[in-house]
Amino acid sequence: MLYSTFSIPALYCPFNSQISPYASAVEAHTTQWVERFHLHEAIRGYRESKFAYMTSRFYPTAEYGRLCLANDLLVLLFLMDDIFDNKDEEAQHPDNLKKLLYASLGILKEGHVYTLEDLYSRYMPGQDIVHRGITQAMVAKEHINILAALTDVWQRVQACTSVTYQQTFVQDMLKLFNAVNWQNQNVNADRMPSVADYIESRPLIGGAHIAATLIELAEQVHLPEHIINHKKLLTLTMLCGHLGCWANDLYSLGKELEQGDTHNLVLVIQEEKQLAMEDAINETVRLHNQEMIQFERIFHSLPSFDDKTDEEVYKYAFCLAMIVRGNIDWSLQDTSRYQQHAFA
Repeated sequence: MLYSTFSIPALYCPFNSQISPYASAVEAHTTQWVERFHLHEAIRGYRESKFAYMTSRFYPTAEYGRLCLANDLLVLLFLMDDIFDNKDEEAQHPDNLKKLLYASLGILKEGHVYTLEDLYSRYMPGQDIVHRGITQAMVAKEHINILAALTDVWQRVQACTSVTYQQTFVQDMLKLFNAVNWQNQNVNADRMPSVADYIESRPLIGGAHIAATLIELAEQVHLPEHIINHKKLLTLTMLCGHLGCWANDLYSLGKELEQGDTHNLVLVIQEEKQLAMEDAINETVRLHNQEMIQFERIFHSLPSFDDKTDEEVYKYAFCLAMIVRGNIDWSLQDTSRYQQHAFA
């Protein structure tokens, strides 16, 4: 059944679009990387999604190599989101989820290594994979290539970032995995979350915090902890995550209705407030636009420290604005990931 009889109002966004000149080259690179790890079949509509154009809008002034790395990582996160967001009983089974997440943490925290060789030569049904004397959790055969891709991208992250950055990134991934587990429990219990719980967890499920953390990797913006944790910058980062997710929930509403996925802000608001679909959509748009106005006000009143720090603070805030703007532009102009579900 197609849900194409509702309309999504235009979302307010006061920032101008920018995109990296490397977008098409990054797309070609990541396509080769995806094919190398045999990921293309697992990513819903990979070629039509044009993820590199999203990443190139997020980080428009990044160097080519760093932009490729950021895009590979974000594509891998989209893939993992697809796995656990499709009402597939096997994928949604808590044991399968825990095995994949546990194995992923083994890569990030303990240095476990998976390669494509494990898929073709060393994977034996009913046995654990053993590397360097370390027994790793058994995972589904079809997930070995995902873990090999994560191994590859994590080794590349380690090669160009500080230990402090890597620790932050691992904590971000832990937040993501905990939020995915929360969603998985809701799905298996056929439970609709409250609006408050959804607003708290949805940005983590969407990896919005990781997109912000990738600013340092991609754009090489370096801010000390006490600066990045300034109240205004924390609020700006939080709002960036909210805005990306609320826009995504609006644009993906038709797709998720067809798939029976209830983890969407429009549907959560509709259920909790007992609204008609159109009213729930308008409520979500109002929330998005109110938070965009708040984001805009903070962007134009950034805290001041010294000249060098202020330049880095502005670059960080600018990248957050590009994530917000870029997400809208990618959703409406570049990708067919959501557009195949037409809105009247």
